Amino acid sequence: MPPTEAPAPLVSRLPDGQPLTRIADIIRSRAAASDSVAMRTPSASTTFRQIDELSSRIAQRLVASGVRPGDRVACVSRNSPEFLAVLYGAAKAGAIATAVNIGLAADEVTWIIDDADPRVVFVGPEEQHLESAVRASTATPLVVSTAVDALLEWVGDAPAVDPRADGDGDQTALILYSSGTTGHPKGVMLTGHNMAQALAAVQNLLELDDASVAMAPIPFFHISGLGLALVATLVGAELLAFTPSTPAELHTTLREQEVTHAVVVPTVIQRLLELPEAAPGSLPRLRYVIYGAAPITPDLLNAAIATLECRFVQSYGLTESSGGVTILDHSDHKRGVNEPHLLRSAGRALASVDLRIVDQLTGRDADPDQPGEIWINGAHRMAGYWRNPAATEEAFADGWLRTGDVGRLDAEGYLFIVDRLKDMIISGGENVYPAEVERVLLTHPEIVECAVVGTPDARWGESPLAVVVTTPTAALTEAELIAWSRERLAHFKAPTQVRFVEALPRNASGKVLKRALRTDPTPRKDQ
Repeated sequence: MPPTEAPAPLVSRLPDGQPLTRIADIIRSRAAASDSVAMRTPSASTTFRQIDELSSRIAQRLVASGVRPGDRVACVSRNSPEFLAVLYGAAKAGAIATAVNIGLAADEVTWIIDDADPRVVFVGPEEQHLESAVRASTATPLVVSTAVDALLEWVGDAPAVDPRADGDGDQTALILYSSGTTGHPKGVMLTGHNMAQALAAVQNLLELDDASVAMAPIPFFHISGLGLALVATLVGAELLAFTPSTPAELHTTLREQEVTHAVVVPTVIQRLLELPEAAPGSLPRLRYVIYGAAPITPDLLNAAIATLECRFVQSYGLTESSGGVTILDHSDHKRGVNEPHLLRSAGRALASVDLRIVDQLTGRDADPDQPGEIWINGAHRMAGYWRNPAATEEAFADGWLRTGDVGRLDAEGYLFIVDRLKDMIISGGENVYPAEVERVLLTHPEIVECAVVGTPDARWGESPLAVVVTTPTAALTEAELIAWSRERLAHFKAPTQVRFVEALPRNASGKVLKRALRTDPTPRKDQ
């Protein structure tokens, strides 16, 4: 077994040159260095010093309200300057900031507030419908609105003086809740050192600086969205909180706001390129496109490079790893034009990260190109799960973080994600990875989306069930799809049952709830 000693961390430095260890130092140091725009919304611009001053006033008011170091302060809000002020204010007060997914159902929000047990919960002006869910919690927190007037009224005459009640970088600074696709969400505890490591990787790889303008479409309650917001403050970049609703609006925003770094998904890239105005030279300031959620095809990449004339990047990571731990960088994408298999990978491990692929049967490292569980070592690893020692113990092995994801490493060290370990089907002693079956099914012209899960089978133990959404005019039958699948997959991988439904059940993060599919609560298409 490889040594458990973690690789040397990257160093993330504050504007004053000191190494970053605490989240509150990000806004302290940046505000002292400049008063440029931190965040721009369609209605207003907010500077770093304004966020710094408001966060100090919030911190003072939190302390006066009885918040002590280690207490939780939660925020149920969409992206806004006030969200960042609450985050930094909680940090200055020594509290643990807890961001709650605003897309959750009321009962789910109540459960998270119960679990986090915060002293104060800030609720956004557009999330007032969730206030009753917060108040229903047994935690009985103080509830404060982040609507600007209400927030200023609450802080009152609290001085803009930083209480500096935060501890060192080893203490938990953030709790972000996992998506809960296999049960209740778990609170992922991240320290200042965890976030410093994550931000160093982003800062170094994306060439972000104080001349950058980064679009922020990802909610701050996701690790990738929050990481982008924190690194923007760290380097002095402007964060753009715009939500274009059409490709044309997106193109206009990219051009008029002089965006340098944009986060999009491949389908949006495709629709953007279909616009007549999306011609070479139309977005001269765009330097990086960061994409995810799906691989990019060689044809689309070629067209995007020719039209957008920028660099492309994607990565792999999870909340428990403080965000991305691999990178498929611009040079990899250039290779991918002629070596398209690379575009299906998540890139190679960052310099500060060790990756292992562990065979689940032997417990030893898998051979190159053989699948196994992805294990991570390095300063990115979470501190553990909030108030859940059993889950924490299960998540670590000899100091390595077990991701629960199945992947493979090729001879060059490129990581290819195969599936979630908990989703793997064992049929007749053979491992079946649903994601592989789903990729094949999605090539059928009458299938819009699908999910594959394992169902009990008296003969094989488990067998694959395909839950399928078809096009409105499709006349596809179960027998036809099974026969079609067997022409393209090994028979043990092909579905033995097909269920046609109107839509797949998803959680607030957009992930398919496979546990729900196994219990069959979805309406069939013929019902």
